[in-house]
Amino acid sequence: MSLLKTIWGIFFRLFPTPAPVGLRRVGRPDRNSPVLLTCNFDLTVKRLKKILKRADVNAWLVVADSKGVNVWCAAGGDEFNTRTVVSAVKTCGVADEVDHRKLILPPLGGPEVNAADVREQTGWSTRWGPVSATDIPRYLDIGKRDEKMKRVDYRWRERLDTAFSSLFPIYAVAALAVLLFSRGFILEFIAVGSIAFLFFFLFCPWLPGKTGLKKALIVDAVIAVVIVAGELLWTGGGFPLRSELILSMVLLVFYGAELGGLASTMSSDLDPFLARLGIGAVGNTSMAGTVRTELLNGYRELTYQDEYCNGCRRCEEICPQGVWEMNEKKRAVLAHDDDCTACRACLTQCPTDAIVAPYVGKHAVLAETATG
Repeated sequence: MSLLKTIWGIFFRLFPTPAPVGLRRVGRPDRNSPVLLTCNFDLTVKRLKKILKRADVNAWLVVADSKGVNVWCAAGGDEFNTRTVVSAVKTCGVADEVDHRKLILPPLGGPEVNAADVREQTGWSTRWGPVSATDIPRYLDIGKRDEKMKRVDYRWRERLDTAFSSLFPIYAVAALAVLLFSRGFILEFIAVGSIAFLFFFLFCPWLPGKTGLKKALIVDAVIAVVIVAGELLWTGGGFPLRSELILSMVLLVFYGAELGGLASTMSSDLDPFLARLGIGAVGNTSMAGTVRTELLNGYRELTYQDEYCNGCRRCEEICPQGVWEMNEKKRAVLAHDDDCTACRACLTQCPTDAIVAPYVGKHAVLAETATG
């Protein structure tokens, strides 16, 4: 059963795969061993335990309810939040196993897990661990996060891992349809789909464009030029690669549109579009009426009010993109706003409302009318 859940988590991450919530022993932890917290996505729990065991780390692992979804997606869908973290800490029995009260949280949960509220409601001090689980052993060894541990870079292994597992079910359904209705094209479909997939997700950081869809459309434009040139220059009675290239264009658009929902390094294209259509939610992810999609659609604007800033650095610490920096006056500066993906972590963590997201333009007028 455990193996089947692992396989399901690898190939069908689009669907929840819950692990039991509660407390896990990793190695042989004692009363002074570190306490880490994660979601109850089965594959996340297994991989985290494997990383810790391989590094010979003895630790306590608190598994909080996220409805079987990974930390990033569950926080985006409000399934992994302050309430679920507090509940896990209070009910798992970890307080009876350790003498300290120090809890290490996953920073990609920052959009919905308010570290200050967790401290207040549990009595445990909280720290953000590394963004990547592979850095946890080194983090525990040196006792702090360096700059690399704070930021996401969506390395090639992660790109292929998350993209493949989330796209595989849809790709498999498409392959089945081709097999049923155009059996002679199935090998070409598999070959073209695989080549387009590997090309796009391996090289997407270097492709022009800020979002996944824009990157895909730029590549599609290049392919379209190749098709037109082939049709004009080929003398053999029809450009032989035309159908394969057209298929790759369609697949690349799909890959690009999906990428923003998978990668924590770029904003989503699909979610704000669905929100504009009035779709409230898809699965565990909320769409219309959320701060995230309203920021992406330009209805709201991330705003910083210097006079309210107390220099706590929480925004700079939690932002996975490094959007915030501290100036010489020890005040936050929105230094790289073009890199903002509207994840909302800074909004959640700011204790003084120095960071807000007010409505702008006609949406501000509508909001004022609705509340006035």
